[in-house]
Amino acid sequence: MNHDETRSKLHIRAAGVTDAAELARLSAQLGYPCEPAAMRQRLERLTARADHAVFVASIDAGALLAGWVHVGAGLWLESGECAEILGLVVDTAARRGGVGRRLIGAAEQWSRAAGFERIVVRSNAVRPEAHAFYPSLEYTLEKTQRVYGKVFRP
Repeated sequence: MNHDETRSKLHIRAAGVTDAAELARLSAQLGYPCEPAAMRQRLERLTARADHAVFVASIDAGALLAGWVHVGAGLWLESGECAEILGLVVDTAARRGGVGRRLIGAAEQWSRAAGFERIVVRSNAVRPEAHAFYPSLEYTLEKTQRVYGKVFRP
């Protein structure tokens, strides 16, 4: 399917628990493998919250998803409140066809409707394609940072 066909047949909607297996499949493409049952649990928790939203893209309302975006409210003591894109993935077979733009558009629309005046996104340093994508949507680079994590052991 060419990119113009993809754009015209693309449907963006709120994710539902029946999307869990596809969300997990796409999450693995992003580098975060996840079992469908675990994804379903996460999705159930997120969709129960008014301060988060998950949107999916499908082509021709088919069972396979072309991508997803997760957006949520963030509140930081030092910088205040804004919306944050917490995850975005487009299926490798659907990239460069407008899917990411439409998903970001859904996240921005949700953010505005929720009353946010600003939206941010963090992008892993190993994703050069994302570093070109976000500026093309008028996002500006505000800072670079490193993320450290620690696993709590019993």
